[in-house]
Amino acid sequence: MSTRSRLIELLADGRFRSGEWLGEQLGTSRAAVWKQVRGLIALGLDVQAVRGKGYRLSSEFEPLNADTIRSSLTDALAPRLASIEVFQELDSTSEHLKRTRGQVVSEQGIACLAEWQSAGRGRRGRRWISPYGSNLYMSLAWQLGGTALGSGGFSLVVAIAVLRALQQCGVDGLGVKWPNDILFQGRKLAGILLDISGESSGPFTVIIGVGVNCNLPARAAQEIDQPWADLSQTGVDMDRNRLAAMILESLLQAIDAYSAEGLDAFMQEWARFDLVSGRLVELQHGPGGTTSGVARGVDSQGALLIEKDGITRSFHAGEVSVRLA
Repeated sequence: MSTRSRLIELLADGRFRSGEWLGEQLGTSRAAVWKQVRGLIALGLDVQAVRGKGYRLSSEFEPLNADTIRSSLTDALAPRLASIEVFQELDSTSEHLKRTRGQVVSEQGIACLAEWQSAGRGRRGRRWISPYGSNLYMSLAWQLGGTALGSGGFSLVVAIAVLRALQQCGVDGLGVKWPNDILFQGRKLAGILLDISGESSGPFTVIIGVGVNCNLPARAAQEIDQPWADLSQTGVDMDRNRLAAMILESLLQAIDAYSAEGLDAFMQEWARFDLVSGRLVELQHGPGGTTSGVARGVDSQGALLIEKDGITRSFHAGEVSVRLA
């Protein structure tokens, strides 16, 4: 265990610890402890320093734990994850799974979680703000047949799966913004990024990246350039290990339904939570390209339908972004 990880462990209960005591536990000087504390603050942790008392985290910290997550899965679904990996620090959970995707086999997936990401990504190359231990950063690698993916709309299916898990946690006021953003009262609560690879005939390895804002520190929130929400604002207090297990279960169940029935199994649910259908929208796509019109839901392939001047056109995930006009 690194010195940084050990220091977080020592401060995890939210109680003040003196620099002298921390130095004894870490086998280092008080000055070195302060240097390590500054490193934690740089990662996004809210560490309080009070003269005469020492240091503490502003709230108790419960680290991610692979065994805890697995034990929270149902007996039917737990065996379908060949491994659950938890890291203190990664460039990103999805990038890690890209490097190890050859280990993914049929009907068994690999889940990867991290406390902190140095290069977390959102859609269209945007940076995903990833303060240490504050949110959920998770990816799932899975094999899908070409027939399943050929039915289209998998991005929408993943969004519905994550939304279902959040509902099971007790979160109300949720909606989806095409193709896969999950919003709480109109503000972004969770995001999804898909990476698909494989030969034209399949099978394909799909890496599903999921980020959920749980308890964003004020400093990290200042870096977000769009309206955001976190679970702490929803009135739901959910342990991240339990949340991870619920999302993984929901993803596996949705993958099964999608493989058997395609997007049809999710169309009514998508329409119920669709936040843009019937509204005037502007789509940005390509180098400087924009299209405006009225959103008319999605087609059988999961493409967004936009009506303008009596003509309806379809736009596929990965080509456009949606902004309410």
